[in-house]
Amino acid sequence: MSKLNLPNVTLIAISSVKIQQTLNALKYSMRGINFGEVVFVTHDYALDNVKGDLEGITINHVSRINDIDRFSRMCVYDLPKWVNTEFMILSAWDSAIVHPEQWTDEFLEYDYVGPLWTKGHNYFDKNGNQVRVGNGHALRSQKLINLASKLELPWEPFTNNGQHEAGYWEDAWICVKNRHIYEEHGCKFAPIEVAAKWGRELHRPPIEENEGITPFLFHGRQDPYLDKIAHEESVKEIFS
Repeated sequence: MSKLNLPNVTLIAISSVKIQQTLNALKYSMRGINFGEVVFVTHDYALDNVKGDLEGITINHVSRINDIDRFSRMCVYDLPKWVNTEFMILSAWDSAIVHPEQWTDEFLEYDYVGPLWTKGHNYFDKNGNQVRVGNGHALRSQKLINLASKLELPWEPFTNNGQHEAGYWEDAWICVKNRHIYEEHGCKFAPIEVAAKWGRELHRPPIEENEGITPFLFHGRQDPYLDKIAHEESVKEIFS
C-alpha cells in the first residue's frame, strides 16, 4: 500500500520521560505517512540508551522538562520554533496514528482538531457553551500555534470556571479558557462529528460519538479500542 503524503504537516512530540516509548510511537505513526517533518523535542543525553534508529526524526534539544506546567507552556508558546509546516500533529508516548487510511483533507479546514472529551468533563467556555473538542493530541495550524505569543496572552492556570483546582493543561488552556480569544482571531475548532473521526481518547465506557467509527489516531494505553488491534506486534511495541 502506498504511503499517504502530508508535506504540509509536521508530527511532533515533546518529552523528557518515557523516551523509548515516545520514539516508538513516532515511528509507528510514520509507517503509513510521509510527513513534511517528524520532530522530537527532548533534553540533552535523553537518547543515549534508546534502541532502534532515528532515521527520519529531527531531534531538538532543550533543558529537561520536569513538570506539566513547563510542557504545557512549551505547547502554547514554543511550537513555532520547531514547526515549519502549515499544520502539525502533537504526539506522545501513549498516542499513535493507527489508521492513516482514515485521513481526510477535511481536517485541514480547521485550526484545531482533537479527540473528544466526555460530557462529564463539564468544560464550559467563557460564554457558557460546553466544550467537547479539545484533547491535546491534535492537529493544529500555524495560525493557532503562533497566536498566544503574538497576542502576549498571559500564562495563567486553568480552573474550569472555578470547578477545578488551579492547574496547567495546554489543551484546556487553548480550547476552553482562551477559546473565545482564538475564535475572535479567526481560529476554527472542529465540530464534534469531525473530532470523532479524528481520534479516540481513553474512556471506559467509550464516548458514544466514537462508537462505530474507525479512528485516525488514539490516545490512552488502556483505550478499549487498542484491545481490538493489540494483535499487531508493532502496536504492543509502543508501550514496551
